[in-house]
Amino acid sequence: MENNKDKHTEEKVHYPCPFCFTVLSMQGSEFRRIHSAGTIIDASKTGVEVMTEFPLQPGQVLQWDDRHKQNRLHIALVKWSREQDDHYRAGLLFI
Repeated sequence: MENNKDKHTEEKVHYPCPFCFTVLSMQGSEFRRIHSAGTIIDASKTGVEVMTEFPLQPGQVLQWDDRHKQNRLHIALVKWSREQDDHYRAGLLFI
């Protein structure tokens, strides 16, 4: 298995922080929003690594509120995800 961390060339900062997010998806012609929660593990300028019980899949789009700036949303694309025990660890790229 390829180590996804090797693909990251920029500096990550350890940033353990709980967050609530919304998965935005289309099912047929219906737009859906699925709410869940997880923990941000680390962050960089271009994305974050998270741990969640929700089964994130590459290609999904997530949004969540910025904890530090009111009325600012983060929107990110799930680049990779792997199951780890009873959780999912995933890499999100800001878009």
